[in-house]
Amino acid sequence: MQIFRKKRPTAFQRADQLDYAGTQALLDGEEGLEGYNRDVVMKLVKGLKFETGSKAESCLLEFGAGTGSLAEIWRSRYNTSPICFEIDPSLAAMLRSKGFDCIDSLDSVEQKVDFVYTSNVLEHIENDLEALLSIKKSIKPGGRLAIYVPALPMLFSDLDRKVGHFRRYKKKELINKVQAAGFTVENCFYSDSIGVLASFALILVGFRNKSGLGSKRSMIFYDRIIYPISKTLDRFVFRNIIGKNLFLFASTCEA
Repeated sequence: MQIFRKKRPTAFQRADQLDYAGTQALLDGEEGLEGYNRDVVMKLVKGLKFETGSKAESCLLEFGAGTGSLAEIWRSRYNTSPICFEIDPSLAAMLRSKGFDCIDSLDSVEQKVDFVYTSNVLEHIENDLEALLSIKKSIKPGGRLAIYVPALPMLFSDLDRKVGHFRRYKKKELINKVQAAGFTVENCFYSDSIGVLASFALILVGFRNKSGLGSKRSMIFYDRIIYPISKTLDRFVFRNIIGKNLFLFASTCEA
């Protein structure tokens, strides 16, 4: 299985897509969305049924680790350092400088991983089903997968275009693709209901123009003031109705 290697095209990722166009947005999000990122990881831990402490040695992989913002939260809060899969050379170097084991091919971890999570990555991959099939090959029988992606095609905006998104997902579309890859889907739900309004604002006024939407300052404001309200509304009202993003949790068959 020769896939995801640097400077070589794959069935689902062209050679010109290896260098990620949204690195600055990732860096801004790492600093400006601290609470949001902690909440994402908390939901990943719960949905993966990842037991901290006695089972912290379980093999965990982040597919598309970016700058390592989520991996750092796993390490600091849950005493677990994920293996980081990343094909962008500059991001891979950044991950290694932070002390993470970083790989650019899944060959070495085939059927060796207990848990895989991927956050805001599949939407960047043209052939996302092929990516899911490759992820499945890396997971042990009985292992688990967590996915976090942008939702609702109607929200596709300037931001999506600028950072290289191919799509935003419909809930049924995501479920169908994960099932087609051979996983058993256990749960799928929306996240960040107020974020739908923020995304409409991006469509109306644009990303990082004079309005300031998408700037680090606007991210900090959203993280500290708006998102805590949004996650409360998600929990009690909107989780199964609408949200800016989708969480999906799935498992593989036992051997």
